[in-house]
Amino acid sequence: MKGPLGKKVATPKKFDPKVLFPISRTEQRKGVFDKTDINNIKGDDVWNIYELLWIDKKNNSHHKELSIRLNCTSKNTVESKSMKLFLGSLVYRQFKNISDVKKVIKRHIGAVTKSKIKIGKIYTKQDAAECEIKIPSKVKPLTESSYTACKRKNFKTYVFKAFRSLCPVTNQPDIADIYLVADLNSQNKRDISEYLGSFFEKNGFHERCVEEIFLELKRKKYFIKSIEGYFERRGGIAIIPRRYSV
Repeated sequence: MKGPLGKKVATPKKFDPKVLFPISRTEQRKGVFDKTDINNIKGDDVWNIYELLWIDKKNNSHHKELSIRLNCTSKNTVESKSMKLFLGSLVYRQFKNISDVKKVIKRHIGAVTKSKIKIGKIYTKQDAAECEIKIPSKVKPLTESSYTACKRKNFKTYVFKAFRSLCPVTNQPDIADIYLVADLNSQNKRDISEYLGSFFEKNGFHERCVEEIFLELKRKKYFIKSIEGYFERRGGIAIIPRRYSV
């Protein structure tokens, strides 16, 4: 990793889109995806930006909250610290209005990720049935589901709260709530609870963790429609990877 994450980096003193650091999705997915997996999922990464400041033509400052959405099929994603540095550098350029700010954000992030960018409102958590995560005394593979759902599957939204993984660069904990739209029986919930607990000491970026969980549940025959990893915010940015079945 050659980006700024985990390093002391000076805050830009001018508008500087060159600080944006790309992370190859292909590299990030090594060991998780096989050749057909990418064709079987869709989704996006939602970046909730809570501390966006911008300056207008009269030198007045403005605070805006918004979300940046990046398709999961993009060539690259963006390292989180470099995103914060880029957004922070916007105060060294004047804008006519917030629409102009959004255009600049789209253009530069789109250039780094090789993908179209969408900007919208802050993404909020869903209502869901709460489930606990159990930290297993010994890490073991996810048990294959033996649940046979009826023809009309009873899909519900579940949230497994207090998920933890470790940043592969800083080794600091990343905390999240994991949302599943799924048809699960009681044994499924217990097995998923322990499986999610197995990430407690595991290194992985947010996107990789969510994709690994989703693909493993599908491989082990769980009735899963979608997954969201709502990671707690750092430095004014929360990352929420969302993945769906095609």
